[in-house]
Amino acid sequence: MRETDFIEHNKEKWERYEASLEQSDQDPELLNQLYVHTTDDLSISRTFYPNRSVRVYLNGLAQRTFLQIYRGRRGEVSKFFTFWSQELPWVVYRRRRPLFISLLIFMLSMAIGVLSYRIDATFAETILGTDYVSMTEANIAGGDPMAVYKSPDAFGMTLYITLHNILIALLTFIAGAFFCVGSVVLLIRNGVMLGVFQYFFFDRGEFSELALPPGLDWAARGLSWLFTAGGNGFEKIFASLVYLSSDEGVFRESLLTIWIHGALEISSIVIAGGAGLTLGSGLLFPGTLTRLQAFVRSARDGLKIMLGTVPLFIIAGTLEGYVTRQTELPEVLRFLFILLCFAFIGWYYVVYPRVIARSGPPERTTGRRITTTFGGTYPVRQIRTLGEQLSTAFGVLGKGLGRLLLIGASIAVGFCALSFSFGPAAAGRYRFVSYFFGDVENFYRLLTSFGESREISYTLLVAGGFYALFRLSFSVVQRYTDLERPPFEASRELHLLMICGLLALCFAFNGTVVALLVFLTLPCLLLWAVGSYLFAIPFKTVFRLAYTNLGSSYGILLLLLLIYLPVTYLIDTVIGEFFFQFLDWVIYTDGGNIDAYNVILQAFCYYYLLAMLFCSCIVAYTLALGSLWEIDTASDLRRRIARLGKDRRIKGLVRE
Repeated sequence: MRETDFIEHNKEKWERYEASLEQSDQDPELLNQLYVHTTDDLSISRTFYPNRSVRVYLNGLAQRTFLQIYRGRRGEVSKFFTFWSQELPWVVYRRRRPLFISLLIFMLSMAIGVLSYRIDATFAETILGTDYVSMTEANIAGGDPMAVYKSPDAFGMTLYITLHNILIALLTFIAGAFFCVGSVVLLIRNGVMLGVFQYFFFDRGEFSELALPPGLDWAARGLSWLFTAGGNGFEKIFASLVYLSSDEGVFRESLLTIWIHGALEISSIVIAGGAGLTLGSGLLFPGTLTRLQAFVRSARDGLKIMLGTVPLFIIAGTLEGYVTRQTELPEVLRFLFILLCFAFIGWYYVVYPRVIARSGPPERTTGRRITTTFGGTYPVRQIRTLGEQLSTAFGVLGKGLGRLLLIGASIAVGFCALSFSFGPAAAGRYRFVSYFFGDVENFYRLLTSFGESREISYTLLVAGGFYALFRLSFSVVQRYTDLERPPFEASRELHLLMICGLLALCFAFNGTVVALLVFLTLPCLLLWAVGSYLFAIPFKTVFRLAYTNLGSSYGILLLLLLIYLPVTYLIDTVIGEFFFQFLDWVIYTDGGNIDAYNVILQAFCYYYLLAMLFCSCIVAYTLALGSLWEIDTASDLRRRIARLGKDRRIKGLVRE
């Protein structure tokens, strides 16, 4: 073919390609196909027209594509700084309304706390605890009201406070998933507590005994009449402001001490509340999107805002452990430091986001899209990163959510009914704990047999529960992925039952050594069940893939635990507590029956949550094994190579 004919035959395609490169909103599928065709033409020109201008033109066109794709790629360090300098401030500006509402709720809650204390001083003992009030009063009487911050173990205090504050903020954030109600409740609780806490020091200070200087008395009385209907409440507050510069006052000392770390700590709690309201806003106000799509977007933004508070909590914990105790520091220095902390919060979360917003949204670095096959199913044999495996797993779980919730509840009811049908009385059947990581122990108590003096029949019941959950998970995977449903074979079912029996035996005993063995073998057993039932992969291959790819094997398990445990703890401590109190109000019976009902209900809730976690693990491990199998064998790549030349795709459609 002559060069002129070659150009005439392909120039329309090249023009379309150039036009696609100039567009800001590009179709990645079309761009990909045009790029492939253009590089093929470049190969032809290099072979037949090596010294002609068409080769130079096509080479430049291919280079433009390459530079456009790779010029935005940055290293991990650059991405880290971009997150703090551009991405987080932009999200804060875009979600400024939930953050402002969070601040408003917190401030109103503080006012409620102050008003409640003024009405009834014993309210402080209800909110702060009798022991804390007594200890603080003793410290005030001893002349060191801030002695509580002077623990000899500064490092231990710092670590405990930091982890505790992060946990509180995490719960406040996750509670927003319940249509924002949980975040609002926790913001009110913390705001009331802070209001009571500060007014407690004000009430114990010298300001309650001070008289106003001549000349200011008339102003305070007038304002007192306006705000407190002739009472002396405003006089007291006005007096505190007048005497803040004096050398006396427990209240003044508390302000200059507590807010050294409180400026960042309290601000971070308010920001975490705003993140929780952002999380729930997707469910409340989906707009033109589905609720699931809106929730995913709001959850992404809320998580970014929540992550932004972690360094603040670490700094606040360090200040509380090492700096707050330095009450002998000059008061001017402490006051300026507090102002500096508030100034930083105001600049980074109010001023700077507006500056970023004027320059437009930051350049986004996104991962690959979660691709689906024809009919909306997800491909399993596809190489994915750990994050993509987890995202795709939640996509599959989202499509099968109704099936999972309904059948999972039926399995939980069946398990609990059989569990309480034999053995000791219901009230003594399980002994659940209530601390944060105790939910792992509660899950274990549902599965262990010999550690709780139960019979071998209970182990068989646990194995049966695992089998039912495996079949539920496999039904969701086969329905919403491209895996073919295997024909029914008795040998395959017996093999799955054997693995379920091994899992039940792993959990049958308790102890530290046994728990370690369970942790070491659990990913392999789960992958073995998935591989043998869905992929027909032998155990030797599964074992090699599991323990030569520890990041995938254990990363999925740990990430799912990090997601599920805070939700479980929140349901257990906040929603569960309200629900159990409601049952106590509406059910009139003796204490023994109430305890039995509570244990039965707790067992159902814990097993139901365990079932959801287990099904999530199975779906995620199915995608992980598909990715590992593709890396190991390249079976899907070989299949696609064999189809090259048999069809052409234009904008995702096959044209014969």
